[in-house]
Amino acid sequence: MPTFKHFLEKTHQKIKHIQGKVAASLAKRNEVPVEVSPVAPKTEKKQKMEMMVSSRTMARFVAITLLLLLAAAFLYEIKDILVIFFVSLLFAAALDPMVDALERRKIPRGVGVVIIYLVILFVLGFLISNLVPLIANEVSQLASKIQDWIGNFVKGDIILPKFMERFRPDIKNWLGDVDISQFGTYKDVLLKVAQQLSSVAGNVFNALLVVFNGFFNAILVLVLTFMMTVDEASIDKFILSLFSSRHSEYIRHKSNLIKEKMGDWLRGQIILCVVIGVCVYIGFFIIGLFTAKVEYAATMALVAGITEIIPYAGPFLAWLIALPIVANQSPMLIVWMTILMYIVQTMENNLIVPFVMNKAVGISPIFVMFAMFVGFEFLGVLGMVLSIPVATAAALFLKDYSERSK
Repeated sequence: MPTFKHFLEKTHQKIKHIQGKVAASLAKRNEVPVEVSPVAPKTEKKQKMEMMVSSRTMARFVAITLLLLLAAAFLYEIKDILVIFFVSLLFAAALDPMVDALERRKIPRGVGVVIIYLVILFVLGFLISNLVPLIANEVSQLASKIQDWIGNFVKGDIILPKFMERFRPDIKNWLGDVDISQFGTYKDVLLKVAQQLSSVAGNVFNALLVVFNGFFNAILVLVLTFMMTVDEASIDKFILSLFSSRHSEYIRHKSNLIKEKMGDWLRGQIILCVVIGVCVYIGFFIIGLFTAKVEYAATMALVAGITEIIPYAGPFLAWLIALPIVANQSPMLIVWMTILMYIVQTMENNLIVPFVMNKAVGISPIFVMFAMFVGFEFLGVLGMVLSIPVATAAALFLKDYSERSK
């Protein structure tokens, strides 16, 4: 039996050894709160620091928001001055390639700008003296007939094409709620416009004043455009001085690109408006060769050219304005006018725009429409027109930001 007794003793010793280890482990676990307790003050201090940082961040956010609101209010107060500077910048960007071409022919930049001014003045004078009297006469005739048209339509004296006859009850119901006498006011307005156009046609200088809204603004725009075109190096240097040297190359590249885009847009838009207006007038002239003469062709062509400034919706708006005018002349003329507008629109989308506006704008149509609505809200029609080059400049920086954040 001594062997078995020896075995029991060893087993008992091992059990005690294991119990000792377990007890030591439990003792260590019981000591953990005692060891952690000194850290509590540090956690509280950290929480206080986080609260201080959060308060500073909130104060900074409020301060920046107030500064932005004050800056926006200040810019709104001087918006008329900003518009003059921006229009001058836009004109300078449009003239710059032509001035550069003259400079390569050893003509100083100042002399080149004066030559371009004289050419533009001559072209405007020719157009105003020959085109405006024709349009003034048509607007005067249109004003004298507009009230009669509405009355005849309500009475059912005007015959519509078959495809439009189904809309006659709806149109009559709408016109029935309209006080026809109110159209006398529109008639008076159109007559006043015609009289003003006639007086402007006799004096090119007065026409320029009307365009620039006053003598002072006209002179200021011409002088600023001259200075921005002749002394563009000093302007570039001033713009670069507003930023740190490490960003100078980026700012120089972007400012040149923005100026190029703005110039391309203005030159392209002017060419586009003129081409569309001329095409519509020629189209009405050709239609008149095969049918009766189209009345108010010059006025409708002018409207088509002006509405071309409005992207995407411009051609439809021109068609909508011309619709009652041609409907009063001949129901079949509506079909011919619609075909003409479709042909011109197809030519514009496939030939004119790719050739003329190839390098200009190039941004999302939705972004363009949003910018136009914002511009119209602040500055009316002028803001709507100027919003497109501004949106183009903003899109360049947004594109860079999105590419860098990827």
